[in-house]
Amino acid sequence: MLEKRIGIYIYFKQNKFIRQLKRYGHLIYVNKEKKYLLLYIYESDLPQTMEALNGLKYVSDVLVSEYPNIKREYGTENFESKDYRVI
Repeated sequence: MLEKRIGIYIYFKQNKFIRQLKRYGHLIYVNKEKKYLLLYIYESDLPQTMEALNGLKYVSDVLVSEYPNIKREYGTENFESKDYRVI
């Protein structure tokens, strides 16, 4: 069975540390201007990885992605009856 993964955003101080941060998970995206990257890790490894990343001197902030908490199901409600009034 597939293990669930979660994305974490890591803000770093200099671009030269990107290569060192790649070993903590699967690197998805890097923004060199704003100095952050998106890394996917297994949910079971989240506490240990967060603790290790927060201990690094060149990491300024670590955020967990809110994507799992976003509602992705859209209902098909009939809004047309409310929009048009019969006179």
